[in-house]
Amino acid sequence: MKRMVSALMIWGFATIPILSQTLVEPNQKFVWETFSFVFPEPVVVKIESTASKKLTVYPAKRDGFFMVVRTLPWNEPMVEKVLWKESVFTRGIEPKETQKTVGNLSFQVFQADQIRNQNALHNQVWIGLETKPALWIWLQWKKDRKDLTEFFESNLFLSL
Repeated sequence: MKRMVSALMIWGFATIPILSQTLVEPNQKFVWETFSFVFPEPVVVKIESTASKKLTVYPAKRDGFFMVVRTLPWNEPMVEKVLWKESVFTRGIEPKETQKTVGNLSFQVFQADQIRNQNALHNQVWIGLETKPALWIWLQWKKDRKDLTEFFESNLFLSL
């Protein structure tokens, strides 16, 4: 019985994600994995380490945007591109797909507007397969925040 309890405890500790939170000030570089990010206002950054790594960013003082960054364990998405769009842009308005280059890296960017909880939102998903590890970034911000639209669409959040 002791062995079974010990085994369950070890298994439990091995599968529990390791979480940490950090307050990041505006325009301060935040380095995660091999990537660095900059934010336009104070944010709380939550890092989750499990089998895949995940970074979640929330504004510290007011809402208006959030950002989720994940490393991808493969070189190319296994799922059809249509499913990528549908999984993020539920009832997306005028979905688009573009290529963006930041530094010497190229990203495939899916973007669409949507209405959620009576808020008009901009959504973007950035997929960087040239990076090591591959990178997936989901950005969502309120459409009435023109400062955030300029910031995210000018690629200022990625300081590679």
